[in-house]
Amino acid sequence: EEDPPNYEACVRPDAVLTPGDIDGRPDMETRAKLTADMLTMALACDLTRVASLWHSDPLSDVLWLGATAGHHQLTHDEIGDQPQVNQIVIETIDHLAYLLAAMKAIPEGDGTLLDNSIVLATSDCSYGRTHQIDEYPIIVAGRGGGALKTGFHLRSETRASATEVPLTLMRAMGMTTASFGSGATFAEQGLGDIEA
Repeated sequence: EEDPPNYEACVRPDAVLTPGDIDGRPDMETRAKLTADMLTMALACDLTRVASLWHSDPLSDVLWLGATAGHHQLTHDEIGDQPQVNQIVIETIDHLAYLLAAMKAIPEGDGTLLDNSIVLATSDCSYGRTHQIDEYPIIVAGRGGGALKTGFHLRSETRASATEVPLTLMRAMGMTTASFGSGATFAEQGLGDIEA
């Protein structure tokens, strides 16, 4: 490799932790932190360069701490502004923030592991009550070694296809991909707004 990873950042955890349950409910925070720590070390140790992480399964009915019903059931049945669903979303984003902070804390070359990575985070829908996909939420973190812009919010005024995002990210990783997707989600053009 031209630029070998910083193996000094590759450290073994002091203790092995196993996430348990709290009052019969999964300890989602501990699970998320352990997974983030393992993924960060796998990347820092160059054990993998690609990973897929599901916070919880699609249609997951995880019974979160403090919730009166499972997550999926709440998205359909909680009345009003859905305060429990919103709290679960906040906690989930906090778990993502933990992962990004862990990656940012690992020095790598002139930057950090996060600077040299691309993290794509999204939900399976934009509004759980109706499984709506308009205004689909997508977070892209990391600079991909300088291939991507960071630090801004983009809202498509043209209803751009979400498929443009993974196509852009593949190209940012050096893949010579002409297109991505099929049917209504086919894209040949990337999302230039996020390219550096």
